[in-house]
Amino acid sequence: MVPRLHPDLRALLVACRSAPADDVPRLVLADWLDENADAAGLPNANDAHARAALIRVQVELARPSCDDGRVTQLRAAESRLLTAHAADWLGELAATIDHLRGRPFGFGSDLPAYAHPPFRFDPLSTRGGWQFARGLLRIDLEPTELRNRALATWFASPLAEWVDEARVTLAGSAVLEQLAVPDALRPYLGVRYTIGAHVTPMMRLPNPQPEPLSAKRCRQLLDCANFGFVRSLTINLSAVEAGLLPLLPGAAVGNLRYLSVRAPLGDPGAALLARAALINLSALDISACEIGAGGLQLLANSPHLRQLVSLTAYRNSFGCDGTHALATSPLAERLRVLELQNTGLGDRGVAALAASPLFDRLTGPGLNLSMNPIADAGAAALAGCPYLARFTELILRECRVGDKGAKALAASPHLASLTYFDLWNNRVGDPGARAIAASTHLHHVRELSLRDNPITRRAREALEARFGPRVHV
Repeated sequence: MVPRLHPDLRALLVACRSAPADDVPRLVLADWLDENADAAGLPNANDAHARAALIRVQVELARPSCDDGRVTQLRAAESRLLTAHAADWLGELAATIDHLRGRPFGFGSDLPAYAHPPFRFDPLSTRGGWQFARGLLRIDLEPTELRNRALATWFASPLAEWVDEARVTLAGSAVLEQLAVPDALRPYLGVRYTIGAHVTPMMRLPNPQPEPLSAKRCRQLLDCANFGFVRSLTINLSAVEAGLLPLLPGAAVGNLRYLSVRAPLGDPGAALLARAALINLSALDISACEIGAGGLQLLANSPHLRQLVSLTAYRNSFGCDGTHALATSPLAERLRVLELQNTGLGDRGVAALAASPLFDRLTGPGLNLSMNPIADAGAAALAGCPYLARFTELILRECRVGDKGAKALAASPHLASLTYFDLWNNRVGDPGARAIAASTHLHHVRELSLRDNPITRRAREALEARFGPRVHV
């Protein structure tokens, strides 16, 4: 018999499900488990400490990193924890899913039950339909599996409270309308829905044919009772062309946690997104949507995006005006993940970001501002930002940083924590390279990239004398 969880623990798990892109509720959960291990309602204190450790390890693993050595350490710790505890944490779930998907077909369907391969549990499996992600359990199900009785029994047990999401991936309007959801799965179900495609993109079919849509059909989908189960929505071009965006401000979209747009929006489309009641949205991906400074300003100041913690927005034309608007908006005090590569971010925009509270909130470990026209003044603004001490990786590939900027970065005490420093394809010459080689702050750098910069042999030798094989010139 699995014990019932402490009410405070249950509330923390609900908070994690409510803000799936935010690491903070999960780290708070890990701290609570360590501090209340004996009273958590878990089988024993060791179980609580192990769950807390897995949360911290997988939260760090989920953050993009160039530190291969650290990733190797974390993977080893993750493997040890799952090998020791995954079977207890899953109960009958793994065997149930294996039974559902292991049914023989063709000639094998005539074999007796004893001839079928026995179930063998693999705690490190990535294909079993389940996976621990950032410490909580994520389950991928097929629509036909939702009404399985054994699954319903498992979801009614306390073990299911550790589920972040039971995901069902759908595309095509009729499929969503016909979805049948049993009561036991309702608190955990998260439909990943693509609107504007007949089927979901996959490895063998990365660009499926668009689904013919009209504004009337889009409205029917948004009004569909099952749309309330949609947690992750991807909007394709055909849906935008059919007139979906003007319907969003009046639609019930409060259950969405992830939103990704795969179509050109421009500032008018961004204005419509800003007006939609996305009050529980945790992550927004508007990459390559042709949004300018005005559109970003509207999104950053939207009163509906108060729960947004992750903004992926590379390959847009925000420029310095848009970045300044973001840096001075309420969103700058909430975001923890921000991707702004190739957005026209220049020196004035970098200075605005460096002076805002934003860099003090981003989770890292890396700050990546690559493929932006950041020159010496922008590099100097970064060098003077005390929040850079929080990052262990600084990536400024394909920017315009020259010798003055390189000297400012090399002289900054705020870069003392860097383990990875990337200035690939900039304008750093011999004076900047020598300043980096002589820096008294870059003691922890394990990899330094200065490829495709105009550096001569003597300066290269100075870098190699300081960093050895860790430098790439």
